[in-house]
Amino acid sequence: MAFTDVNDPAAVLKAVEEFDRTGRDAFLEKYGFGKARDYFLVINGKRYDSKAIFGAAHGHQFPKLGPLRWRDFSGGATTVERKLEAMGFRIERRNAKPNGGALSVEMDDVQDEAEASGAFDPHSLEDARRKTLAAIVRRQGQPTFRRELLRAYGDRCAISGCDVLEVLEAAHIVPYRGPQTNHVSNGLLLRTDLHTLFDLGLLGIQPKTKVVAVAAALRSTEYGALHGNKLRLPAVLRDYPNEAALALHYENNGLAL
Repeated sequence: MAFTDVNDPAAVLKAVEEFDRTGRDAFLEKYGFGKARDYFLVINGKRYDSKAIFGAAHGHQFPKLGPLRWRDFSGGATTVERKLEAMGFRIERRNAKPNGGALSVEMDDVQDEAEASGAFDPHSLEDARRKTLAAIVRRQGQPTFRRELLRAYGDRCAISGCDVLEVLEAAHIVPYRGPQTNHVSNGLLLRTDLHTLFDLGLLGIQPKTKVVAVAAALRSTEYGALHGNKLRLPAVLRDYPNEAALALHYENNGLAL
């Protein structure tokens, strides 16, 4: 078997149909491929793991020979991608995208997994509502941890002062590593959007002064108005955010006033 034998666009499309039908994880597991990092086959705006699709396409074109496995050929612009382009398909090189980097690649992977998780079913709205509520609870944080932060911060966002309980979340300063990290001093009560920015390292707290630091990339946006503001601290000293934890987050994300 050789990757050079694959030349039928219909076989590639059959592999794509199988990918959509089974989902990304099941497809990759079936054919023994890892997730693509650099090169993707793009069809109707959706990205597919090009090497895995190509390997599966070999099996669709040559059923008696079966699919190619990852060890049977190499990926990259000079092999699989060139063959797919020769058949008229579009290839996207992710690390050439503007404003990319490790974070955007990781976020795109999560987005791809979400897109491959299943089709919309209008007959499962009750189930969808339960999943939505469960997702909100997960975002808001472990219930006891969140209740403690609500108490400590007087039901207000530590940065914005927002008092809408439905959008206040329990943010870990040092990422969750088991129940021992669910300590008030390792948490901040943050509005949903600010929690996201905090977790992405685009917003932090200067450990000594407890002043909000917004990443330079966001200072020209509406979030820039928060840069330099004082953090709203709990009324009780023992509930203050841990200075060492704030320093780790602040320094690891390269935030500077």
